[in-house]
Amino acid sequence: MSLTASAGRGLGAVWSPTHVQVTVLQARGLRAKGPGGTSDAYAVIQVGKEKYATSVSERSLGAPVWREEATFELPPLLSSGPAAAATLQLTVLHRALLGLDKFLGRAEVDLRELHRDQGRRKTQ
Repeated sequence: MSLTASAGRGLGAVWSPTHVQVTVLQARGLRAKGPGGTSDAYAVIQVGKEKYATSVSERSLGAPVWREEATFELPPLLSSGPAAAATLQLTVLHRALLGLDKFLGRAEVDLRELHRDQGRRKTQ
């Protein structure tokens, strides 16, 4: 965490997180894209320009399990910079042996909203 002076709030200081740790546990309800009603699924997590790809969960039946962690450096969450830089994107794909990988699903998390939500535990 870093300590930054709060603009317009006098001499007060505000703690601002500098990194976010993401744990990808599993996905549910994915459509099968592979033979036999299964998928070879993997997840790509992106924050700003940083990306992390999980391992491939082979022959999963719509609910792949990864249990993998990644840490990303955060843009300043209190600034009014581009919103895309403060978004965590998680995309799940099916690994295709031939051709392009197939899209299975996507989720986005607004990190600024999480930072403003003071009632939420920071580990959620």
